[in-house]
Amino acid sequence: MTITGVTEAGLADVLFTIRISGMTVTSIETAGDGTYTVVYGPGTGAASTRQPNPEVPRPPTEPPVPNMDDPTPPPAGSAGEFVHARPIAPRTILYVDAQGREQVREGGSRSWRNCNPGNIRKGDFSINCGAIGNDGSFAVFPDEVTGMAAIVSLLKTAAYSRLTLKDAIFRYAPPGDGNNSQEYADFIHRETGIALATVLSTLSERDRRKVAQTIQKIEGWTKGTVRPNAPPAPLIGRTPDVLSSAASASNGWMAIARREATLPAQERSEWSDPGENPRILLYFEVAAPWFDPVGGDEVDWCAAFVNYCLVTGGQMGTNHPGARSFFWNKNNQFKLLSAPAFGAIGVRRYAPFDDASWSAGSGHVGFVTGWTPNSVTLLGGNQSNTVREMAFPLVEKDSSGAVVSEFVAWMMPVIV
Repeated sequence: MTITGVTEAGLADVLFTIRISGMTVTSIETAGDGTYTVVYGPGTGAASTRQPNPEVPRPPTEPPVPNMDDPTPPPAGSAGEFVHARPIAPRTILYVDAQGREQVREGGSRSWRNCNPGNIRKGDFSINCGAIGNDGSFAVFPDEVTGMAAIVSLLKTAAYSRLTLKDAIFRYAPPGDGNNSQEYADFIHRETGIALATVLSTLSERDRRKVAQTIQKIEGWTKGTVRPNAPPAPLIGRTPDVLSSAASASNGWMAIARREATLPAQERSEWSDPGENPRILLYFEVAAPWFDPVGGDEVDWCAAFVNYCLVTGGQMGTNHPGARSFFWNKNNQFKLLSAPAFGAIGVRRYAPFDDASWSAGSGHVGFVTGWTPNSVTLLGGNQSNTVREMAFPLVEKDSSGAVVSEFVAWMMPVIV
């Protein structure tokens, strides 16, 4: 099933509607007019029940790369062999190496973004061929060489090796999927010189590679942009520049946060067990897809909400479900401010405070909307179990005078 003409402003509502109906989004593509096309299909059951499907693995509770859950920045230098990949925005795939170094492929063709020249579907076969992720429908390979080898391997499987070249292409690109299978087969014949009646098992390794290379041409291999997952412009160097440009936040993450806060209470709040609010679960899916909130919408979700607003607004998130990940600022995507400012992220930490790197422990984050000499008002999620504005003291002490919580950072997303 497909929904076309979805605007950026309406994308979150469409995803929410699909999720609450128990369906699953398989792909999101940007159309030429700036709108989105959302493809979805049967899911794993009503989203509000959170019932696991034995055929669909649940997300892990640990990151695929340990460095994602560590305050230490990844080592400097170019990324090495990629071990994990996932979409982070329409037409954008994030690749991560074993040390946590990141690289983004954006734009271009889907096959290029996924290093998947044959547009091979996700599943056990692609994983066995070295896939390190998927975009919802198609596998993502660590590099073009691995993706090309997957096509050759597929042609050697029992499902294909006994077929003629023509029959194999009709299976690979069936007419029922909207393909012109005959034209597809004829093009391969013209490019390779291999007769369509040739049985694949009789092909030489060289001929299989020729077929694979021709499939790459047909599927489309248009290069886009490769860059580190870092702000595409230098950090704004002077605080006045940050503060003066913060007004633009009203057109970005703050507009999204305010939109979420105006939703009916049932849509923006935790649900009584056994129900789970699918919109809160969506915050986690956008914020850190590697993290499974096994406690449902009762897991602390303030950081997931802030990340959701940032990412949906076109900014970098932290790819982590914890408030401390903002304090880490591992990609330098936030400018540290000396005082609160409208649209900035207020980072609040709870005792104990003996770990300077804040490698573990709880906290809270939200967007600053106002402040006094003694308190700050945040617009955030998980504030009295809902999305709302709420005032917090700058420093909170217990009856003995010991600090139990305090704001430890004011961070403005880099505005580019």
